[in-house]
Amino acid sequence: MKKRLAALLAVMILLLISGCADQTAQEDSKKEEKKVITIGAMTSTDVIPFVLINKNGLDKKYNFDLNIEMFTSAKDRDAAFQAGELDGVLTDLIGVTMYQNADFDVKITGSTDGDFILVAGKDTGITNLNQVKGKTIGISENSLIDYSLDIILNKNNMQSDDVVKEIIPRMPDRYELLQNGKLDLGLLPEPFSTLALKNGAIQLGSASEYGIFPAVSAFSKKALDEKPEAIKELFSAYNEAVGYMNEADIKEYEETVIEEVGYPEDMAGKIELQPFKMNQLPPKEDIDAAIQWASERELCSPELTYEQMVYDVASSKNN
Repeated sequence: MKKRLAALLAVMILLLISGCADQTAQEDSKKEEKKVITIGAMTSTDVIPFVLINKNGLDKKYNFDLNIEMFTSAKDRDAAFQAGELDGVLTDLIGVTMYQNADFDVKITGSTDGDFILVAGKDTGITNLNQVKGKTIGISENSLIDYSLDIILNKNNMQSDDVVKEIIPRMPDRYELLQNGKLDLGLLPEPFSTLALKNGAIQLGSASEYGIFPAVSAFSKKALDEKPEAIKELFSAYNEAVGYMNEADIKEYEETVIEEVGYPEDMAGKIELQPFKMNQLPPKEDIDAAIQWASERELCSPELTYEQMVYDVASSKNN
C-alpha cells in the first residue's frame, strides 16, 4: 500500500510540474506573440487617445507595444511611412488618396478628432471671412489644410485662388510667420490655434462648423496583413482611452495633454476638449468628396473607390 501511495504521489508531482511547465511555455509564447505597433503623428489633439493608451497601461492590457513617433511636417512623416519605418500614421483623407496614387497600399482605419481653426493675424484688421480675399495664408500643399480651406472658402462663395496660398511645410513655421505679421491668415490645429488666439489673433471659423472632419488613422496593408490582431486590439484600447477621456475630469490627464500636444504650462486649468468619438470609419460621402477633390488636382485616379480606401478593423472582410 505504501509503495502504491508513493507511486501515486510521484505521478501527481510529475503532472503538477508538467502543468506548470506548460503554463510557463504558454505565457512565454504569449510574450513572444506581442506585436510592436509604430505610428507617426504630428502635434494635434488627435494624438491624445494614443498617448493615453501607454500612460494608462492599456497596451499591456491588450497585449501590444505602442511606439508613437512625433513629426513637425507631413513630408517627414510620410517619408518615414513609405520607408517602412512606421506601421501607420495619423493623417487625412487627401494623404491616403496620394498614397494610393503612389502604389503604396494604405487603408483608413478610422476617423480621428481634432479641429482646425481659421484665424486672422492680430494686426491685420480682419474680423470676418468677407475680408480674406487676396490675403496670405500658410499651408502645406495638397494636404488636409489645403482641402479644408478650399471647402471653407467654397461654402462662403469664394474660390481656392481667392487667397494667396504660401507653401510652408512645417506647422510651427506657419504659426511663427502668422505671429510675426508675415502671414495674414492661418488654419491651425491645437495647440497652435489656442496659442494664436491667446496672442491676439481673431477666429474666423473652424473646419468642424462646416462639417469637415478629414483627419484619419491609417495603416499600410503590409502592417494590416502582418499584425491584424494587434491592430484590432489597438483600437479596442483606443476606444477605452476615449471612454476614459470623455468621462474623467481633464485634470486627471491634463499634464499629459500639455506634454504631448504642446500647450504652454500656463494653460493648465484652461484647456477644453470636446468629447471624442469612438473609432469608426469616415462616411462614404466624405471619402468620395476627398477623392473628387484630389482627382481634380491629378493627385489620384478618379476611379479610386471607397472600398479601396478603407479597412474595418472589427471585420475580417477587408480588401
